[in-house]
Amino acid sequence: MEQCISAKRFITLSLVSCFSESTLLSSESVLTVEVVMPVARAESTSLRYREAGEAKDLDALIATLAPDVVFHSPLSARARFAGHRQMRELFGVALNVLGGLRYHTDVGDERTRMLASSAHLNGQELEESTLLRLNDEALIAEITMWIRPLPALTAVMAALGPGLAQAAGKPVLSALVGAAVKPLILMTRVGDRTLVPLLDKPSG
Repeated sequence: MEQCISAKRFITLSLVSCFSESTLLSSESVLTVEVVMPVARAESTSLRYREAGEAKDLDALIATLAPDVVFHSPLSARARFAGHRQMRELFGVALNVLGGLRYHTDVGDERTRMLASSAHLNGQELEESTLLRLNDEALIAEITMWIRPLPALTAVMAALGPGLAQAAGKPVLSALVGAAVKPLILMTRVGDRTLVPLLDKPSG
């Protein structure tokens, strides 16, 4: 018997009797077994992650994450979250403050997925890119996120920082973070609305 493997989206195992070239193969001599490829598992995980985010379903989102998952924040290289407990706190606040989250792009392979989405926060439109790295069980082991434009990034900082401090039972820290971020929000919005357009105007 000869095993013939065709690896496209599914693996097809064909058991073929070895006869002379003149021998015709009957349909009974071929057995086909479909096995889901790893990339399909990754696509399924990514789909569940996206659907959970759009539906604000925190439990469903956490179910896509590995127990030792690590999140790299777009706000600071020092901001790092790990494990289900911290991820539940982080995404609990994020899903509560973000509105209209919609994913429009999902590309990658069985180990890496790249997502792109749009949302809004306090009247500020934002775009988000998310890099997902998956483990052998097709669970998300690492998340790295980027947000644009700059006014949107500072708006997210203003919402998440105080929210996380409040969730941790630190109301004083929440107030301090909120006060510290307000000047950044003002500067980035003023710069985006007044200074950046000046760069587009031709000189002379």
